[in-house]
Amino acid sequence: MGDNGAKSRIIIIGTLLMLILMAVPETALANSSGKTNSTDGCGAGACHSSTSPTVTLSLTGLPSGGYTPGDTYSLTASGSGGPSGTKGGFNLDSSSGTFTNPGPNARISSGEVTHSNSNSRSWTVDWTAPSSGSGDAVFYMAINLVNGDGGTSGDSWGADSWTISEATSNPSPGPELNKLGLNQPGTDSGSVFSYSALEIQSDSPTVVLSNGSLVTFNTTGAPIITIDDVISKAGPCSILYNRTLRCSGPNNYGQLGLGSNSLSNGTVNFGTRVPVAISDGNNHNCAILDDASLRCWGRNNHGQLGDGSNINRNSPVAVDLGSGRTAISISAGNDFTCAVLDNGVVKCWGFNGYGNLGDGSTTDSNVPLIANHSTGMTASSISTSGYSTCAIFENGSISCWGKSYTVSTLNGAVTSDSFSIQLPSGREAVDIDGKYWHTCALLDNGSINCWGVNTHGQWGDGTCSASSSGCTGADGNSPSYALMPSPAIAIATGPKSTCAINQSYSLYCWGGQSGEFDGSSNDVLTPYLMNFNNTTLGESVAFSEQDFDGDGIRNAMDLNISNDSDGDGFNSSIDDFPNNPARWTSCPDGQWGRLTCYISPVGHYSLQGALFYDRCLEGTYQPEQGQTGCFDSSAGYFVSTPGSAAQQHCGPGYYQPSLAQTSCIASPAGNYTNGQYGDADSANPSPLQSRSATYLGQIGNQTWSNDTGDVFSIFVPRDAGLFLELTSQSDFSLSISNSSSVILATSNYSTSGGNTATVTTNGTGFTNSSTILVAISPNNSTTGNYTFLVGMFYTEDQSLIGNQSEVIDAEIQIGYFQCRAGTYQSKTGRSNCDLASPGRYVSISGATSEELCTPGNYQPLSGQSSCLTAQQGYYVTQSGALSQTPASPGNYVPNSGASSQTQCSPGNYQPSFAQASCLVADPGFYVVSSGSFNQTACNPGTYQPSSGSTNCIDTSPGYFTTFSNSTSQIACSPGTYQPLPSQSSCMSASPGHFVPGSASIAQIGCDPGFYQPLSNQTFCLQATPGHYVPTGSSANQTPCDAGSYQPSYGSTECINSSGGHYVDSPGSTSETPCPAGTYNPFESANSSTFCIDADPGHSVPTNGSSGQTPCAEGNYQPSSGQISCIAASPGYFVGSSGASSETPCPPGFWGNQAGLSECIEASPGYYTDQNASVTQTPCPVGTYNPQSMGNSSSSCIDSSPGHYASILGASSQIPCSTGEYQPSTGQASCLETDPGFYADTSGMANQIECQPGKYQPSPSQEGCLEASPGFFVDSPMSTDQTPCPAGTYNPVSSAINQSACIESGEGHYVPSPGSSRQSPCIAGTFQNQTRQVSCIEADPGNYVPVDASSSQTACSPGQYQPSPGQIICFSTDPGYFTAEQSSSSQEACQPGTYQPSSGQTSCLDTVPGYFAPDSGQSDQTPAPLDHYVPNPRSSSTELCPEGTITISSASVSVDYCLSDTDGDRIHDGADQDDDGDGINDSQDKCPLGLTEWSSNANSDNDSDGCKDTEEDDDDDNDGFPDLQDDLPLDGSEWSDNDLDGVGDNSDTDDDNDGSPDIEEEQRNTSSTDPDSDDDGFMDGIDDFPLDPSEWIDSDMDGVGDNGDAFPNDPDRQVKEEQSTMLIFVALFTVVIVVGLILLLVGWKRGGDDDLSYLSDSETKNSDNNTNKTIVYSTVSVPSSVSVPEAPPREEKRIVSAPSDAKMNDNGQLVWVDESGNVYCQNPDGSILFFDQLSGSWGPLNNQN
Repeated sequence: MGDNGAKSRIIIIGTLLMLILMAVPETALANSSGKTNSTDGCGAGACHSSTSPTVTLSLTGLPSGGYTPGDTYSLTASGSGGPSGTKGGFNLDSSSGTFTNPGPNARISSGEVTHSNSNSRSWTVDWTAPSSGSGDAVFYMAINLVNGDGGTSGDSWGADSWTISEATSNPSPGPELNKLGLNQPGTDSGSVFSYSALEIQSDSPTVVLSNGSLVTFNTTGAPIITIDDVISKAGPCSILYNRTLRCSGPNNYGQLGLGSNSLSNGTVNFGTRVPVAISDGNNHNCAILDDASLRCWGRNNHGQLGDGSNINRNSPVAVDLGSGRTAISISAGNDFTCAVLDNGVVKCWGFNGYGNLGDGSTTDSNVPLIANHSTGMTASSISTSGYSTCAIFENGSISCWGKSYTVSTLNGAVTSDSFSIQLPSGREAVDIDGKYWHTCALLDNGSINCWGVNTHGQWGDGTCSASSSGCTGADGNSPSYALMPSPAIAIATGPKSTCAINQSYSLYCWGGQSGEFDGSSNDVLTPYLMNFNNTTLGESVAFSEQDFDGDGIRNAMDLNISNDSDGDGFNSSIDDFPNNPARWTSCPDGQWGRLTCYISPVGHYSLQGALFYDRCLEGTYQPEQGQTGCFDSSAGYFVSTPGSAAQQHCGPGYYQPSLAQTSCIASPAGNYTNGQYGDADSANPSPLQSRSATYLGQIGNQTWSNDTGDVFSIFVPRDAGLFLELTSQSDFSLSISNSSSVILATSNYSTSGGNTATVTTNGTGFTNSSTILVAISPNNSTTGNYTFLVGMFYTEDQSLIGNQSEVIDAEIQIGYFQCRAGTYQSKTGRSNCDLASPGRYVSISGATSEELCTPGNYQPLSGQSSCLTAQQGYYVTQSGALSQTPASPGNYVPNSGASSQTQCSPGNYQPSFAQASCLVADPGFYVVSSGSFNQTACNPGTYQPSSGSTNCIDTSPGYFTTFSNSTSQIACSPGTYQPLPSQSSCMSASPGHFVPGSASIAQIGCDPGFYQPLSNQTFCLQATPGHYVPTGSSANQTPCDAGSYQPSYGSTECINSSGGHYVDSPGSTSETPCPAGTYNPFESANSSTFCIDADPGHSVPTNGSSGQTPCAEGNYQPSSGQISCIAASPGYFVGSSGASSETPCPPGFWGNQAGLSECIEASPGYYTDQNASVTQTPCPVGTYNPQSMGNSSSSCIDSSPGHYASILGASSQIPCSTGEYQPSTGQASCLETDPGFYADTSGMANQIECQPGKYQPSPSQEGCLEASPGFFVDSPMSTDQTPCPAGTYNPVSSAINQSACIESGEGHYVPSPGSSRQSPCIAGTFQNQTRQVSCIEADPGNYVPVDASSSQTACSPGQYQPSPGQIICFSTDPGYFTAEQSSSSQEACQPGTYQPSSGQTSCLDTVPGYFAPDSGQSDQTPAPLDHYVPNPRSSSTELCPEGTITISSASVSVDYCLSDTDGDRIHDGADQDDDGDGINDSQDKCPLGLTEWSSNANSDNDSDGCKDTEEDDDDDNDGFPDLQDDLPLDGSEWSDNDLDGVGDNSDTDDDNDGSPDIEEEQRNTSSTDPDSDDDGFMDGIDDFPLDPSEWIDSDMDGVGDNGDAFPNDPDRQVKEEQSTMLIFVALFTVVIVVGLILLLVGWKRGGDDDLSYLSDSETKNSDNNTNKTIVYSTVSVPSSVSVPEAPPREEKRIVSAPSDAKMNDNGQLVWVDESGNVYCQNPDGSILFFDQLSGSWGPLNNQN
């Protein structure tokens, strides 16, 4: 096999590895170091990489009934299997909750639990559950078990996950009614005729009761009742009362069908279908739906789902049972499934290692196979026991096949087709169950036979076969009677036990137990009566539906029922679903049910055909049973819960203005509602329900409300009308208007005097499906209560919508009222308002709080809207005051509304009470404080020049006065001062001081640095340079000492000489610096001896230095007294300061410049191998040195595989970038990945293949591209993706095969390949089939109103639609009608009838005196003058007798006619021209004809006295009546075919098509039909006037453009190099045509009797005329569904349509290739090939 064989082996090995990895739960991949999501068990790629031998994981301590939020549970994790020993490691994580308190050998890291050493295979930890509402908690665990040899070989690992839900309370019970109903109680698992009401999982049986509750048994044998809503149960899944399927439990294979493996409970989505029967296998489940189709989901490793794949499915997939076939019974077993079809055939699929599929082999199948049981009978029930299958057949017999029946060992020889179970003589089986390794059958007399494994006594005959238990029996396939004390009606088998229900509904069980039967662990060998009392429970066992006629024969095989095509027990004539065994009743409106109809309860509704009733939503309710919809809650009401039978009134404090609400709105602060009265607005209408009801209201009962009337709105739906009745003791009127407020009707009477005001929409211009406004108005301002009854009715039958007996408050709680002025409400949702308290007020309506009377105001009363203002002379000091206060003496109040009294201010006084002002103090006097009664005179030594003062003024410091009662003070002169007030003189300034200006209050001391030796001075002197004055107020300056100096004026001290300097004389103004090379470290030096020479290794570079500077690192100085240092030479360094010498760089170091303080390390990627190196040597290309200080060439390392070093001196190897790889060492670059491969991480040594579902068209890529939605990739190493065919789509990415392409559903289409979604058919179109590329236009007379429709809707009578593809129908016009559905045109009212309205189904007859002469009249016409109409339904008038007239229109008899033939009022006996036409009666052919006209050439062409336009039928006397004469005034012409005004006798082109009549005769075309072939092109411009498929020949080659492959080349119609072949084809075609003609002639002569030469299907097609051909170009292409297979072709190549292929009217592309082969591509992408030898088309095998 060579390379191909090697590749095949690689692919096989890779596939096996993938399957192994796929088998591990994706969320539970963990490793020994605590890292999750690793496929090798450790995350490093080279440890614990084996899953064999198998490691079994255990996690105990999890709460079985769900976790309680916040509780802590002690968990134990352990592993078994794998290599022997005691060592191992683990990792445990959870999606929620927290871990604490790890036990020995365990630790917590990053929130996860892992091992702390490898000394154990069991670990403990505490887990605290998360908070409520956190959802499922998922635990992921991986365990590694090691052999302890220190290596990875021989170690093994495993992974698993566990899911627990939050514990919940039991659900509330459903409605108290029997949920199943029909005949006998019992169970029949997996059948469409029954529900599974009894099953055994593990050891406890489960019984489903008729109220939906479940009964199980604990380990003491006590029953446990769980309130639920179940009607059928199978393993993890239950059908609920609402006909949904709920599944819960483990979901690692998707076996719950919830669309995700991470969910542990939920509802299975079947779209619009509902489940009717379920069956559970070991890790998969199946359900029969209400259309008897079959769905399966879960594990699919053996194809047990039957969808043609081996891919696990977490959502239901359809099982193809064959064309038109449905399922009546299903049984899911151990990795395989079997079903009984509606025709009694058994089909099986999945695992077949023991021949259990019954097809005669041991080969698995992922599609259903017919079980060849060879009984010759049809089956009625099926059971999959272990690895075997047993079925009950039509005669009540049982046959089995599979393990122990027809195959003994795995994949062993098949010994027979089936094995017949020998039932007791005369007995027939009616039910069978065998879920595990034994099987039991219920016989027709109520007895039970069991066979198979009997290790625990599961046969119930008193024996067992387990030697360890001391049993002496043996397993076998010979049935044995279970020792039931009474007849049974239902059976169920479990892993090691059996249970049965007897006729009195008692439960018996036998076999293995854990205490569920009798409280012990002992096997029970005979039926044991369980602690199950039907009477005590109060509910019966759920009902079965398997024998409707009560004859004891199951419906599926009851041959006594005639004409039962689907075997459901109902004659097809009364079966609403004659081809669906799962349904036979389509319940009417208001009822529901699959098999029997039930009335929908209150609070619910159902429509025709409903499988289950629907709950009224929140905001709606339904008070009656059997209804088709729910009512919106009224305004002022609400419905808070679904399924409500009544609406609730909003309580006091709450309101609701809208319909259909789930709660009421709290009245806002400042408002209230009290539940006693309300008010509908008179302008903005309040909504009422669209239904009949009785409403209560009132007008003007509250005097404070401005209630001038009430307006309501009611929406009237399509085909409905309205009438209203208003009653009241007061005088009210009633009217209705349309939504534009145009009044439609007003009541004839008001309600005064006890009258009832009524109004209706009948006879008004109201258009239904719109809103009516109802106005109730008071007359003469009357007030009072009223009641108005709303009657909404269907216009078709006048039946009421809703119940008028329900009474509804129309106004109460629909809105809220504002609190009036003087009241308020601070809270929401209140029923009244509070009065404003005394001292407070509320000034506005709708106030949310009361306001305090402000200071200056008061209010002694409550409930007030304002406060009183305090009077002048009075005041109010606080907010909320009840009274005002008078002003006290010494105070005043100048204004009204004052909030306080005002004290007389200082300088003022007032001796009296209640005054408005104070008195001002006189000059020379003062008033010290506020509120003073008197003024005070000033003392001597003070002064006061003003009046109204509060005191006298003391003289200021710097001033003096000498007299009392002074009015001013005197300032001190410069040089003097006065520091005190009230003085009579000033003081002189002292020496060392000065006073610079007048009015000084003190003398000023000279500042430091200044001095003054004299007194009475106005300034001080500055200290001179070389001197200083250290203190203030000094009289002298001081010279500086030696060692110090002062260069400035005004100094307060001398400056010490600084370091590096000296001063050698007193009074100096500067210092002297030490010379460069020397330094002085001391201050205050007073001589040059203080300057010192610099030491070796140091320098002093400048004059005046206070210290020597050590040579810096990298420099040195061998001498003393120097001003600079020497830089270290290149290749040398000086490593410390103050150095006197330099040091050479050692190997591994180098220096490339002078003055280095240390040598440079040889850089990574370089090295030096000598002392005193000034350069470094680079590592060569392909090598690198990651370390510094390389001291030889051996420091350079070759680059590793997956890496490269591309430059000299590389310090590191570079990992190959993503998209590159390198398998060799020492390389300078990496290789690009090939197309179909990738490298997703850096540093890869090899490239990776793209796997199915992904592809890569480009090189050098870091990953593969996911197959786009609409595409798939089905092989590894792919460089491109494959599009899904047109008609299919794929909404997800990464599809791995074409099975991911989903057929477009009904109402949708997919027009092109590669689509990721299906497109909904737009409104006006529909599609009733799947896998379609286009939609169908609605036919005329029909419409499609919405997108995605699967059918069209017929126009109702009174409507029509003339065009295809429309979204609405038109109402018929006035004068027209349609009486039937699906009308494509409106029908005109016939003469004698009329119709004034649109949208009508019939016309009205005219009444006497009126007539309708024309079709389509919208009004009847009154009989004109001189005419009368005596009868109804008249299309014409009767003319008054000649010579008579009428005096008015609409005359009803001849009695209204008076004689006056010519209208000249002359009696006819004396009139020579009775009709007044100017022709004497003797010459007048119409002597008593029309009057009021005169005969002339224009009015009487032939002058015969008969008016041409009205009397003369042949105006030109040419023998052709005018109605048949196209030219009635031309005696030589009477026909004008083209109506061009030229008679045919003289017209050269009668049909005006551009082709003269002579030419048309030559071309054999019609001279009177302008388009002889009806192709839309007139004969004069049609190159092919007799060929409807052709009309133009651009190149004039005789071949029409539609069929011409080269329409612009007259020399070619097909490829020119194949002309010889075409000539042959043409000749051959002639022969075929002649042969067909002869054949047709023979067939015609022979009649229709002999069609034996056709196949059955062809004969049928001939009869039905369905095998039509599709014509395109010049070739006839048959429909692709009926073409014969094309001959095999030697050359295998892909054929596709070229860009210049021609498309015919059917959307097919046709072309001729370079070899002359003719092809046609159908819209679905399939290719047809034209065999030129046979002249026929056939499908092309277009695959390599």
